[in-house]
Amino acid sequence: MFPRYLVDFDLQRLPRVRTDVIVIGAGIAGLFTAVKASETKKVIMITKKSLLDSNTRYSQGGIAAVISDEDSPEYHMQDTVVAGAGLCDEQAVNVLVHEGPDGVKDLIRIGTQFDIENGELALTKEGAHSHRRILHAHGDATGAEIVRSLSERTKQDPNIELWDDHYVIDLITQDGECRGALVQKPDGQRVFVEADATILCSGGAGQLYRYTTNPDIATGDGIAIALRAGAEIRDVEFIQFHPTALCYPGAPRFLISEAVRGEGAILRNIKGERFMDKYHPRLELAPAMSSPALF
Repeated sequence: MFPRYLVDFDLQRLPRVRTDVIVIGAGIAGLFTAVKASETKKVIMITKKSLLDSNTRYSQGGIAAVISDEDSPEYHMQDTVVAGAGLCDEQAVNVLVHEGPDGVKDLIRIGTQFDIENGELALTKEGAHSHRRILHAHGDATGAEIVRSLSERTKQDPNIELWDDHYVIDLITQDGECRGALVQKPDGQRVFVEADATILCSGGAGQLYRYTTNPDIATGDGIAIALRAGAEIRDVEFIQFHPTALCYPGAPRFLISEAVRGEGAILRNIKGERFMDKYHPRLELAPAMSSPALF
């Protein structure tokens, strides 16, 4: 068994800070959530490094949404369900494909500058997609552009208080209800941040693996925090990874954008032979989940 709390503390003796909403994490989920919550609530946003340190920043290829008149939510849903190899929650997929375009419009209103081609949003294809529905920014810097725009919006919002370089140790619960978070400040002092709602957007756990394209901060502490607090942890087998990465001795792995394959790049083995025809009819555009023998 694991302990309920990582450290000993006396809640009555800790300094307290009160807010409406705590958002833990500074990727696209945390930033977007903070912006939306700040429309009606006071928000404290906590990140263990800075607003520019997240998986989102390193995301290259783009973001999928039905934008083209030649595309439809039905096509997008069909592609997603096929890529999911029977494991998708179809209700969740339905929400994704129908609300995705509005989410992209929100990002544009906030200031995200997606690439434009002939006066319209430029769209490309990635693995598993039958239509061009991937928006990208500055070619292959989509994540960095989204983080830039959301970070600037967050910094300007009077209802959002940013706590950089703060570490959330644990969620504080009482009678089965989350009351807030135990937070360690950069100077080592601990404080109890009390809130009506605490939202975990703490990212993935790529650094648990020997080889990963995830940044150093992706250590899975948010999942552990939730588990200790009594949350039900589901679908942990779906750890984010990327099927194509550059392997160079002595250098960190970094991903090669899926958009490269979407535009016609071919995967070859060490002998220079094309091999995807052995694994999937969509060749280089196969969804990763459908090709366990390869990925």
